[in-house]
Amino acid sequence: MALFLEMGKDNLEVISSKDDAVTVDAEAYGKYLETLDEAILCLKPGVEPTRFVLRRMLSYGMTQKIKTEQAGLGEDGKVQIRMGYILDDVRASLVDIKNPGSPILAFKKDSDGYASKELVAMLEQAGIANELYAARQAAVKSGGASKKS
Repeated sequence: MALFLEMGKDNLEVISSKDDAVTVDAEAYGKYLETLDEAILCLKPGVEPTRFVLRRMLSYGMTQKIKTEQAGLGEDGKVQIRMGYILDDVRASLVDIKNPGSPILAFKKDSDGYASKELVAMLEQAGIANELYAARQAAVKSGGASKKS
């Protein structure tokens, strides 16, 4: 028996619950984020949803940065969990937006090669950033190490 890493460098496509093409309740959408099975979404006929394209695997440098940001010492000297790393995760993993619906949502990169901070801030304000993060985390968990006999 051996350990197989099946992560790969493939990309994921995620549809937001905020998309007008989607008619699904919160529980079903949660299941969609775990599986990325679009059949769960009950997409409206004739309406093409916006798909956010995310890389499944981040670079070593960005992974290290995100891990470092996840926790730190607060002013009282106690360990605090910091949630700002989610925005960096989305920023590093977002590589394209298919059918953005409006020019304001068009994918743009900053000079460091990652998605623009303005775009990620806009996704955060719209409640989409956490959806993208959750979908990528579920995909990483389901597509990581496995046992084969």
